[in-house]
Amino acid sequence: MKKIVVNPDLCTGCETCALICSYYNLGGFNPHRACLTIEHFKKGVFNSLSFCQQCEDAVCSKVCPTNALEIDREKGYITLDKDKCIACGNCVEQCPFDMITIDPDTNKAFKCQLCDGEAYCVRYCPHNALGVYKK
Repeated sequence: MKKIVVNPDLCTGCETCALICSYYNLGGFNPHRACLTIEHFKKGVFNSLSFCQQCEDAVCSKVCPTNALEIDREKGYITLDKDKCIACGNCVEQCPFDMITIDPDTNKAFKCQLCDGEAYCVRYCPHNALGVYKK
């Protein structure tokens, strides 16, 4: 499985990753609607970024009653089929990392799927603070 990793020593908190994520997934630049969270402890000094951990034994896929969330070992990440999602919220409640939400516009689950394998947040990070790690 693949997951995004962060080098906090290189992260400046510029939020380019969140902007790219929201643009790719939602069609607009809104860092508050990205599939990641950024916590600024002190601007430009230390920032904490959190991403979906693409768990090997993903509880989100186990609690989904419609199998909208599935572990795709070939792609290397947990896929979300929004057509199957009924927004029951089980995945949101059970994610140990709080990395799944229900999108208020689509009323569907929303989580990182590595931009269908492209990981644009990694590609466009101006400080090379992000990378893709294959577990």
